[in-house]
Amino acid sequence: MAHKEFVRTAFGDIRLELYVPARALLASAHTWAVGRHRNADYELHIVRQGTCNVDVEGTVYSLHTGQGILIPPDRFHTPVNYSADFQRMVVDLFPVSGQLLPDPDVPCVVLDFPTSTLALLEELMEEFAHPGPFHQKMLYFLLSHLTLHLLRLLGVADADSTPVMNSDLRVDVIDSFFANSLQEDVTKADLCALLHLSPRQLHRFLQKRYGMNFREKLVSTRMTHAGWLLRNTGLSIQQVALQVGYTSVPSFSRSFCQFHGSPPKQFRDRSQSDEAQ
Repeated sequence: MAHKEFVRTAFGDIRLELYVPARALLASAHTWAVGRHRNADYELHIVRQGTCNVDVEGTVYSLHTGQGILIPPDRFHTPVNYSADFQRMVVDLFPVSGQLLPDPDVPCVVLDFPTSTLALLEELMEEFAHPGPFHQKMLYFLLSHLTLHLLRLLGVADADSTPVMNSDLRVDVIDSFFANSLQEDVTKADLCALLHLSPRQLHRFLQKRYGMNFREKLVSTRMTHAGWLLRNTGLSIQQVALQVGYTSVPSFSRSFCQFHGSPPKQFRDRSQSDEAQ
């Protein structure tokens, strides 16, 4: 099942949609094995650790920790090589309105991010690895913060002294719907009525924003919260199952294992072991 995180944010005249790849990709962020390609959106790579060389339209750019490279749409690029300790963060950006670059013909822009950006990236990675309550809102806050760093480095004019961060209202409604339905037997029809959308429209919206259908989003929300409860509370597995709407522990365990890759008890034991180190 493909997962992606989506955030819409606005600063002055710039309105952006940001897409962050699946957690599975972020978990292997030290690799960058991909052939020469181009994208329809802007692609931002920030080096979290190590060094790398990137070929963009035939020119090789060398990057080190704390630097980033913003590649505009339709620019062929490929990693040439990178150090053994290389790690990165990648974000796709689509400007709904406004311009990121004053010159649309430049092949790319190399950026020197402030040291505080690295701490911000680590917080983002931690949120991806261990999502907790208010996960979507936390991602929105962190990615909006990262966007401000990017816009400053690009020299984008601040058209408004008080940036307006408009999240899509439907995203807030959807997140609240699932977060408040952990123990309830809700249906797609319930959410359709809340959003005034047809089942087909809802399906397309969920796929575009989350890369999931209704059932997958419901299970994802419940299993994410279950993981948080197992890591941060002393509730028994049966109590956790009830907290996220499962009356059958075996059924809960199967869903949990499919989502997290390990049974609840093993997940809790591993989490406690990681914290003790």
